[in-house]
Amino acid sequence: MKNAILFLLTCLIAIVCKAQQVEIATHDMLPPYIYTDEKGKLTGIYIDIVNKAVARMPNYQVTYKVLPWARAKMEVEKGITFALLPPYFHAHDWHTMTEPKRPYIWPYSLPLHIQRDVVVCNEKVLSTARVKFPDDYHGLKFVMSRGDGRSGEEFAQLVKQQKIEVLLINDAKSIVPSLLTEMADCTVISQLPFAWHVKQLKENGLYQSYDKKAVVLKELAVISNNSGHLGYTDINAEKNFPFKKDFTIKFDIEIYKMKRSGEIEQIIKRYVN
Repeated sequence: MKNAILFLLTCLIAIVCKAQQVEIATHDMLPPYIYTDEKGKLTGIYIDIVNKAVARMPNYQVTYKVLPWARAKMEVEKGITFALLPPYFHAHDWHTMTEPKRPYIWPYSLPLHIQRDVVVCNEKVLSTARVKFPDDYHGLKFVMSRGDGRSGEEFAQLVKQQKIEVLLINDAKSIVPSLLTEMADCTVISQLPFAWHVKQLKENGLYQSYDKKAVVLKELAVISNNSGHLGYTDINAEKNFPFKKDFTIKFDIEIYKMKRSGEIEQIIKRYVN
């Protein structure tokens, strides 16, 4: 009888007490990680991971504030929004503007996924050994999205010295067609987005229309590994987000379980084989 009463009280509390709303700032320009689909729905690998984890956290509901990336960072820097998705780890260089300067995001969740930046080239360039990046890529033409700095400072210096040529484009979805039509020899791109764009072209029947010369694309090197996180504001957090400690602990526990069970890998495979 006592247990039955406790059970009813628990149910009553759950009904009366509304779930805590948790707002996350993000952007929607990086498929398959985060993007808006053709139906206008925010989706992607990181969205699915966070949604599944929070669904297992009683009394929490998550909503997303889609903004340009710089604005999303600013909202967290000012303590307006609870968290940012999916920053790399920036505790060493994303600091407050005022003294004493300190990280404005803390803590970071367990890594949700390791993003790998890779060099992909037309197989034809392999007549010369391409072992060290970027030193072994002199004389080649790269296609890159405007403002994309993932290729690094050494690469930028070689471009300035005209030892490497760069074709700049406005969006990442044009990278694969540029390689297939041999407008460029290589690119530096995040591994899963590249695979996702290839998959989209094939599913839409466009891959063969670009690939008139039977180009073979090869992944030649991984030049960096960066983990994506859920990063929490550390500005006025105790006042504005008193639930922060409870949420961060429970979220990490669910992410750990999802990693152990293989659920995160299953989510990734839904987007990229």
